[in-house]
Amino acid sequence: MNKIIVLAIFIGLSSVVGISQKYGMYQQIGKYVLFTDSLKEKHQADWQIDQIQNNRDTTRIKLLDNYNLAICYMAKGNVDSVIFYLKQSIAVFPPYNRMILSDSDFGSLHSQSCWKIITGKIDSALLATTPKITHPKLAVELFHIFVKDQYARGYGLKFPDKSTMDIDSINQIRMEQIIKEYGWPTYTMLGKVAADGAFMIIQHSKPEIQKKYIETLRILADKKETSQSSVALLWDRILVNDHRYQLFGTQVFQTQDPITHKISKYGYYPIEDEANVDVRRKEMGLIPLKDYFKMFGIDYVPGSKFKMPTY
Repeated sequence: MNKIIVLAIFIGLSSVVGISQKYGMYQQIGKYVLFTDSLKEKHQADWQIDQIQNNRDTTRIKLLDNYNLAICYMAKGNVDSVIFYLKQSIAVFPPYNRMILSDSDFGSLHSQSCWKIITGKIDSALLATTPKITHPKLAVELFHIFVKDQYARGYGLKFPDKSTMDIDSINQIRMEQIIKEYGWPTYTMLGKVAADGAFMIIQHSKPEIQKKYIETLRILADKKETSQSSVALLWDRILVNDHRYQLFGTQVFQTQDPITHKISKYGYYPIEDEANVDVRRKEMGLIPLKDYFKMFGIDYVPGSKFKMPTY
């Protein structure tokens, strides 16, 4: 049975999962928000604009209206309206700024002067949420490095980028330079978004780099200069990579049928002292394991023993 390792990181809105398609809009499915491929033809974009502007869909998440309108007008080729509604989205709902930067639907705008307006407003919005940070310029740089990291892993893409390894290498080299010059990027230096983004670069680094910084992260987490949950994620990742039992249950995988090669349900790696895992998770600011595993469709019974999924 083949295993595909999956790590769930939820930064910002924990209930959002997005895989962008060409002119795909957000649609709520239960508690999740997913992209739907719905705007391939211009008349569909016109219909969607009418639905949004006239409040005809009561199940819609209204905070996404401006973002969705920008995508609709992108499908119509109306760049001025795209820029207008992206500005509105940035002002009204900043948590989706990272999606704006990585959404492949807006890719054709990246070489145009209007895109500098959008990126400038996103950078300003980032700094406005952290007015007391000591290194604002570095915060902006690391935020964009983090966006590239996520973009390479399919965040906002129709298909994952094939150059993930190249992007990781570039990001990791720059991160090492930053750490050498400034020390580990902390909340005081950068604010939570950029600092947590810096952690993700290390999370996706080679095992020897992960091990190099885990103790630094543990010390800074005790000082509330980085996230305890980040420590838990990296700690578990290191343990699993070393073929050891994880401590917090953050590492899961998907199985693949060896005959059909179809992806099956999720499983989780063995957990040390599993009966007390929720005690450790609470100490690290993590939700109960049962609730965490629900996100992956795992019907978990607290205190149960690890069992590999079977066909």
